[in-house]
Amino acid sequence: MGMTQLEAGVVETTHGAVRGTVIDTPYGAVQQFLGIPFGKAPVGERRFCASEAAEPWEGVLDASAFGPDPVQSVDGPYTGVIPGTSTDSVSEDCLTLNVWVPAGAEDGLPVMVWVYGGAFLTGGSSFPLYNGARLAAEQQVMVASVNCRVGALGFMDLRQVPGGESTTANCGLHDVRLGLEWIAANATAFGGDPATLTAFGESAGAGSILHLLGSPGISSVMRRAIMQSPGADMTQTPEIAAKVARCFMGNAGASDVAGLRQLEPQEIVAAQVKTAMEMFNEAGAMPFHPVVDGSLIPAPPVELLQAMTATDIDVLVGATAHELRLFQQDLPADNSNQILHHMVSGHIAAKTGAEPPASDVEAVVREYRLAAEGTAWNTDSDILTAINTDVSMREPIQRIADFRAAAGAQTYMYDFRWCSQADPDKGAFHAIDLPFVLDSFHVDGWREFVGADEAAQALGRGMRSAWAAFARSGDPSTIEFGPWPRYELDERMTMILDSDPNPAADPLRNERSMWGPVGGGDSQ
Repeated sequence: MGMTQLEAGVVETTHGAVRGTVIDTPYGAVQQFLGIPFGKAPVGERRFCASEAAEPWEGVLDASAFGPDPVQSVDGPYTGVIPGTSTDSVSEDCLTLNVWVPAGAEDGLPVMVWVYGGAFLTGGSSFPLYNGARLAAEQQVMVASVNCRVGALGFMDLRQVPGGESTTANCGLHDVRLGLEWIAANATAFGGDPATLTAFGESAGAGSILHLLGSPGISSVMRRAIMQSPGADMTQTPEIAAKVARCFMGNAGASDVAGLRQLEPQEIVAAQVKTAMEMFNEAGAMPFHPVVDGSLIPAPPVELLQAMTATDIDVLVGATAHELRLFQQDLPADNSNQILHHMVSGHIAAKTGAEPPASDVEAVVREYRLAAEGTAWNTDSDILTAINTDVSMREPIQRIADFRAAAGAQTYMYDFRWCSQADPDKGAFHAIDLPFVLDSFHVDGWREFVGADEAAQALGRGMRSAWAAFARSGDPSTIEFGPWPRYELDERMTMILDSDPNPAADPLRNERSMWGPVGGGDSQ
């Protein structure tokens, strides 16, 4: 047995002994260790501060149940958008992690650490969708997941408000890093190989990993990273963060940080909800977000990667083909064209720093209309969703891959195109890839939610095999998918994940050509 066991089901960690339980999966038995504390409760004077390592405990810790999830709104706009992502147990004392190991496994298992998404507002490692038992058993890997603070408690920057000198920005990212450090220090005890530690996550979870790639010394903890649909260009500026903080304080009725530390968690959530609505125009849909802090996040990750940061960390990155169809809203029929052109003008201005001429705006819209001809997605609302998907997700992700390829860093890219069979109008929407990677079609109606068929099951098996292979060796090539070519600037080889997965050369060339003049041309 690979684990350092004192007795059946007990493992000795750097902080004390933990007793897990054995559960069955379709692929064999798994030992699970749930709710292991890795950080002190971030309450009182530790609220709004970087997490601190947990104190060692005496005796054997019962690790048979998840710890509470972080404080969040349990009925907000992001709650339950997809199945299996709700919680009924939240607390500020949430800094726990979980480990799943296949029973009877040998030493040296690849280590995969899940970081959850949720717009930096929601999330929790106890969510049924994120259970790592099946992945661990099927792929013979050690799977772990970490809790991190979300919302104002995890991602509000108070450094510029009265009392702010006693606070830390990016608390949620500090939580993730501390959790990764605990897992790296204890992987061997559970039968894992810390030299293979691979952080993987989706949406805001992938965004957290992306921001940590630029964190000083991160390669001593994280060897590889799998980022599913990260928001690459979404780092908040200190100026916007300060406005969010001041707005929050007004809504909370607090004049300084000391006052904020006296609030009850439900008061924090209430002020957070008001602030999100009031700051929408300036801060967007995610007002509580990673921010440049000069230390943990020295600069936006895109800038750091362009400057050849994290070249010693292997990366697998990609997106779904129709990301934002999950959130599509119909434009008013009487002025949809005007809104479409206005939004495109704003995208171009944001990239170039100047108001574009109407001819440039029309050229972009025309290209997208031509691409939509003959499809069911040809309304102004559809066109805007396609543009928003490319501008906010797909083009920035490819830019990340380009920067890494130019630096000679080992990088692989995918484009997930399997579309919902239950609701074809959603296509390959944001987060549809989650049950494929975590083998969660059986959770909370996911199978029915997307109409998962045999092709979906096969694609899921292939993806899990590829993700595990990447964690094991840094190369996602598998028997199921065959050779997965490394991403290089000459061909931009990308694995198309659909019913018939195959690598393709530069599949996003059209999207890049549409935005090339806007974004400063091709990366090469």
